Amino acid sequence: MNGKIGLIFNGVWSQYALATAPKYRDIYRLLYVHELSDLELDELDALVIPFQSHQAALCQQQQVLYNFLKSGRKVVVFGDSTPEWMDADWEDRPTNNYWWVEDPENPPISHTDFNHPVFQGLKPRHACWHIHGVYTRIPDEATVIQRNEVGEIITWQTHQYGGTLLASTLDPIVEHGIQQIRHLDHFVDNLTHWLCGIRPTGSFEVSAESYGVTTW
Repeated sequence: MNGKIGLIFNGVWSQYALATAPKYRDIYRLLYVHELSDLELDELDALVIPFQSHQAALCQQQQVLYNFLKSGRKVVVFGDSTPEWMDADWEDRPTNNYWWVEDPENPPISHTDFNHPVFQGLKPRHACWHIHGVYTRIPDEATVIQRNEVGEIITWQTHQYGGTLLASTLDPIVEHGIQQIRHLDHFVDNLTHWLCGIRPTGSFEVSAESYGVTTW
């Protein structure tokens, strides 16, 4: 079975497109959210929970997710989240895409810790494109990695559950999967390398074979 990183999946096409693309398919393994188990996750180095995940189903899988962290491994959460399964509070905020028109080199993030491996070497526009809300409460031992222009928390990390939990209101898996934003190789490659030690090579292309098509 391929993959060192589990990508939680609930039928969203962009999640599927990324995990089955030639650049990533030997690294990422799609895991149906309703069928998670400790045994299924046993051989994985990390888990990614993307934006547009099934929050109610994640609540039912809370113990499996925390068992994974307890084993010393990494879990990354993107987009929206819910306090029912994660010890943090999230609030919606308007999504601002217009900064691309006004000042494309200055995204709506006032601070990023570029020492973190996921953000290391990135330009500001590669480290933030738009956000899907903010965190108004994070775990006691968590550290903040990104804030928006008014100081609200965008990205944070904690080691207090045994492994590493990183949460962000960014949505790189979805945006990269649909190629709506075409410069996210930088971010996703850094993320992948940090999670499993492998840096993907080549360019992102959707795999035609994944859809039973031999030519476009």
